Amino acid sequence: MPNARLRTAGVIGAATVLLGGCGGSVEGTPVAELWDPCSIPTATLIGAGIDPAPLSSETNLAGGIADAAFCSYATGSFELTVYSFRSTSEARLSPAEERDEIDVGGRRATRFNRSITPTWVSCIVGFDAPSSSVELEARPDLITPSDENPCSVATELANLLLPQLPR
Repeated sequence: MPNARLRTAGVIGAATVLLGGCGGSVEGTPVAELWDPCSIPTATLIGAGIDPAPLSSETNLAGGIADAAFCSYATGSFELTVYSFRSTSEARLSPAEERDEIDVGGRRATRFNRSITPTWVSCIVGFDAPSSSVELEARPDLITPSDENPCSVATELANLLLPQLPR
């Protein structure tokens, strides 16, 4: 009789495990991993003329395509902020922002200006990856402004950091 109880318990236990694994399938599109923009190697940052100590960083896991992370660095007379989004740039496109299609290191990118104030303008270079995107924003430093064009700086930095960006 004890063997019969053990066999019955074993069969019930195995059936429970098997039936538990037969739940419904997961539907929808797989969610892309949110890339950490603070993960760019120190040597790469230094090689691009960027101070590797982040000025600030944050991750906002708001859910779905609103998920984002950023990391800001000092680059002489500019501040570089690298953004990671769980959505494509098209999903966040603002009609007010005129975007240019450019080539950076053989990779398609978009570039556009963003007015912070009427006289303070940054430039953003963005790349799409499957179900996500990355943007690099060059913002002139308020204390030590430069005569350099923010888009020239953003494009140059994007080219230097390109091997470290998600594809």
